[in-house]
Amino acid sequence: MLNRMQAEEILRDLLVLPSERVAEVQDFVSFLKDRYGDKKLVDESTSWSEEDLRDLTTAVLNHADQAL
Repeated sequence: MLNRMQAEEILRDLLVLPSERVAEVQDFVSFLKDRYGDKKLVDESTSWSEEDLRDLTTAVLNHADQAL
């Protein structure tokens, strides 16, 4: 199972890729999820939790700091 540090590292790596490559990563992750993922653990909701918003804010601010 993915831990927070792994997720943050993956997000940092994705932030520097061109959009075409991010789409490739999405396709590959979707393939892996379909093949190996536990369907019960996937949250399909479209609403953002407070934790989601905090994580996004942290990632964006870290990315902005790196760009300076």
